[in-house]
Amino acid sequence: MTTKQAFFCASILGTALCHGQGNIVYYGVNSNALNVVFEDTNLSVSNQTLIVADLNRCLQSGWGKEMEFKMGNDDPAFVAHLFNWSRSPYYDPFPKNIINTPDGHALHISQGISDAYIDRLAFAAAHSNIVAAAYEFVAFVNSTNFPSIPANDMPNYLVPKNLSDAEMIASAQNLITALTSTYDPPSILSFGYREFEFGSATSNLFTALPKSTSFGFFNSVPAIWHDERWKFIDIRWFIDLSNLNFEENE
Repeated sequence: MTTKQAFFCASILGTALCHGQGNIVYYGVNSNALNVVFEDTNLSVSNQTLIVADLNRCLQSGWGKEMEFKMGNDDPAFVAHLFNWSRSPYYDPFPKNIINTPDGHALHISQGISDAYIDRLAFAAAHSNIVAAAYEFVAFVNSTNFPSIPANDMPNYLVPKNLSDAEMIASAQNLITALTSTYDPPSILSFGYREFEFGSATSNLFTALPKSTSFGFFNSVPAIWHDERWKFIDIRWFIDLSNLNFEENE
């Protein structure tokens, strides 16, 4: 593991997930353990560790706590699958296929998924301060401090569609109420650039913050790195709200 990867692993994904855990994910309400195997047999141990850490980040969320082990699979190459009736708020398709190994059942990570992770892990390591700031942003908006921010600070937390800074400040309490929720930290795969109305693709770094709704569904709220800080972005900016695909620009 390189120095940059080690720093990234410890400071962003969490030291506990990066050392002594092995290739194991934990899912469901009882944090059931499941081995992980990679289709790419040439994947380095350090990259395997980082990928498993991100999978655990997703599976330890509210959405991951609803994941269940189910025998049988639509694909005969697999013997079982992880099931969640709610679509993944992280990325889709989320790994779910399970195989038999000499050590028991194991979650299978396809070459396509691991390749996507390698690309995004390199991106995240190159932008480690910005990625770390996203996790700090989630921690703050989940805290009791966020609902009590001064009205004048509202422009620091939202990129609206049709409101000026003055209008945001005047509507701050309503906006704070609308944004207050419990958000989960994003997957590394959700970071990327996107072309947007007020800037080129290379200047708009987005991520998606998973959250649960009052109806038991899970979705993602977009956030953007804007004015050297993370902010929520008004979903009305997006014409197609169902397709927040990110470009692979570095």
